[in-house]
Amino acid sequence: MDSTPSVNPEYIFAHAVDSLLKIHFFVDLSAHHLTSTIFFWMETIGIFGMVLTVLLVVLVVYVRIRTHQVEHGGFHHLEHEEHARHAHTEHVGTNSRWDTVVALVNSPNDGDWRRAILEADVMLAQLLSDRGYPGDTLGEQLKHANPLQFTTINLAWEAHKMRNTVAHLGEAFPLTERDAKATIELYRRVFEEFGIL
Repeated sequence: MDSTPSVNPEYIFAHAVDSLLKIHFFVDLSAHHLTSTIFFWMETIGIFGMVLTVLLVVLVVYVRIRTHQVEHGGFHHLEHEEHARHAHTEHVGTNSRWDTVVALVNSPNDGDWRRAILEADVMLAQLLSDRGYPGDTLGEQLKHANPLQFTTINLAWEAHKMRNTVAHLGEAFPLTERDAKATIELYRRVFEEFGIL
């Protein structure tokens, strides 16, 4: 009998195929696991990103609302303090000036009407300066005014424009009694808003 071991080709082939199948299964399983892991993390990051975006939008909206409330409340508080501080002075000193303006506009002389408009404009500039409105001229003060706090600002502009026409054109501008009284009425409404009349 021959003692040389025999080579069994079927055994080797079967063993090779089995090994290849195990490698293929492992590679296939690893690829599937890797793909599942990637999709899991992408989905998690996407959900986290959406939640974070919603939270940031809510935070931005909240900050805007609170900022507006604080600014608005702060402006009203400062305005109230300023009004209280100057209330006594304005009622004592300004009303007599206003009485002068009213007397001038009710005069039959058109020169007095012009003086009434000029004096009312000076009063408005002084009032806005006392209230802390920035600017060297009334025009600059009106430009910096907040319409939410100064609801008659358009009336003030209209009256101030008439004052500029009267001041710059002088006697060349035909000022009627009706126009003069209408302009003084605009100033009166502005002064009433600020509580000095």
